[in-house]
Amino acid sequence: MRGRMKRQRLFWALAAVFAVLGTVLRAIPGMRFSGYLFWCAAVVVIVYALLDRLSAQKPAAAWGKRILLVLLAAGALLFAVMESLVLRDNDTDADGQDVTCVIILGAGVNGTEPSLMLWSRLDAALRYVADKPELPIICSGGQGPGEDITEAECMARWLTAHGVDEERIWKEERSTSTAENFDLSAEVMLQHGIDPTGNFAFVTNDYHIARAKRIAGVPWAYGVAATLPENIYYSALQLNYYIREAFAMAKLLVTGG
Repeated sequence: MRGRMKRQRLFWALAAVFAVLGTVLRAIPGMRFSGYLFWCAAVVVIVYALLDRLSAQKPAAAWGKRILLVLLAAGALLFAVMESLVLRDNDTDADGQDVTCVIILGAGVNGTEPSLMLWSRLDAALRYVADKPELPIICSGGQGPGEDITEAECMARWLTAHGVDEERIWKEERSTSTAENFDLSAEVMLQHGIDPTGNFAFVTNDYHIARAKRIAGVPWAYGVAATLPENIYYSALQLNYYIREAFAMAKLLVTGG
């Protein structure tokens, strides 16, 4: 009896810690997903604590504990598999040097300035094309909430401000998703006489490359990895995105979108 009461106190304390961590993380920009995960963990601990409390009197509760543990183990295994897929393709593809063009996948714009994620993609693209002066660049991204200009226009302005010839920059300003980035950029390629079934590179954040390749749906799309600056906050943010990406990968493989 005493041991069960001690476990109950531990469970409720753990649930409280998870709930507080979730609330704190949801208040930090970019960490909302991790906040939700901690809230979900708090709920799971509470459910397990209630089942544990009832299991001595009700056999159904004991079975509920076992089922919950099995589900958690299966979820952990699925997460490990999805995360391994994300990590396997999280670097710039060495085969992507001989390409016909490079597509920069859009990300958020704060007014008229690139967000952190978009800035990291632009920085990676600038380094990628540094030794490819003739390579066309497709800036792909429409205009979303809080954006005063399209993501493509923001990217084009940033690239020209950093010395890229505007004649080699083509804008695709209608897309609102990664799938549309690729589909509508293919139309831009055709308009400029480039075969979209040929080799092309795309720039996105390292954690997003694996899923973007599957969305592109072609074997000749080569990822160029953008990374965040190195400090404690950005490292935590990067971890948050890697965890979130495993869930997004699972959704893509199950639903196809």
